[in-house]
Amino acid sequence: MRVFLTGGTGLLGSHLAHELRAHGHEVVALHRRTADTVILEECECELVEGDIRDEAEALTPLMEGCSHVLHGGALVYGGGSWPRVRAVNVDGTRNVLTAARRAGIGHAVHVSSVAVYGSAPGPVDESTPTDSDLAPGDLYARSKREAEEVARGIEEKRGLPVTIVRPAAVYGERDRLMAPAIRDLLRLPVVPLFGPATNALPVVYAGNVAVAIRLALEKGSGGATYDIGLDHPLNQRELMEWLAAGLGRTPRFVTLPGPLVRRSGELLAGLGLRTPGAKHLPINRLTQLALSENPYLSNRIRSELGWDPPHTHRQALERTGRWLAHRGRRPKSP
Repeated sequence: MRVFLTGGTGLLGSHLAHELRAHGHEVVALHRRTADTVILEECECELVEGDIRDEAEALTPLMEGCSHVLHGGALVYGGGSWPRVRAVNVDGTRNVLTAARRAGIGHAVHVSSVAVYGSAPGPVDESTPTDSDLAPGDLYARSKREAEEVARGIEEKRGLPVTIVRPAAVYGERDRLMAPAIRDLLRLPVVPLFGPATNALPVVYAGNVAVAIRLALEKGSGGATYDIGLDHPLNQRELMEWLAAGLGRTPRFVTLPGPLVRRSGELLAGLGLRTPGAKHLPINRLTQLALSENPYLSNRIRSELGWDPPHTHRQALERTGRWLAHRGRRPKSP
């Protein structure tokens, strides 16, 4: 395959570039002028400059010679206004997939999110409707729902086969959101755990997600949707302890009662407060996810595509911790 990749300078995108190159696929990576492309260069990707906000006419020539498109570019980390989020996540999806159709691409994979399910209770799978109410400020989930509608519309009306994948919260090396936030928590004299801390979290390792998406590219033919919300079970205490091990820390924990955490989350959300460092995630949604069992079982991608996540969370979290501990350090002069 020769894959046109968007979002390659981000967390998941950099793991996707590495996974595709490791399996012999060519990668043409779109990047903005100011983006850090070191990882993509190390993976020996072909680099092309542009932006998913560019019109399809500008993106189409960049895809020349490509057989597949992997659209992972999105605005995740910040808040901002709806027009700003829509321009990247919704209009950007339209631009990329329209260009893919014009360039004669045979198959596109669109990276969405389990956020499209909103706060649907209980176990969730790909047959679960994505029409539950969303919090007014949950612009990320809203944009991902609309982007999926755009992707399916282009597939149906213009004949471009599209496979949609929906990862849960992703961590790993080059993480700019979740792992750094947890690292900051681990610096506290006493680290809080929400509730019993034994429930499986909706958290997946980027390397395992990259394997799943590679399989979707290689084996998919459009029309399908796959959740990627559970690679291996992981609870709060394991998440904290294993990341701390990579950071070289031994945390002391205190358990906060689940009902207190839940009520506090609702109160803070009612006051309009958002999750620090992740304004796309309502704080009451964060507490709900932290206290509930992972509802995204991801059975379809295992049975249909043979996804068998190769990385354990212990290995991945310790590796992520070591990356965080050494990030920004300059090599010593010889």
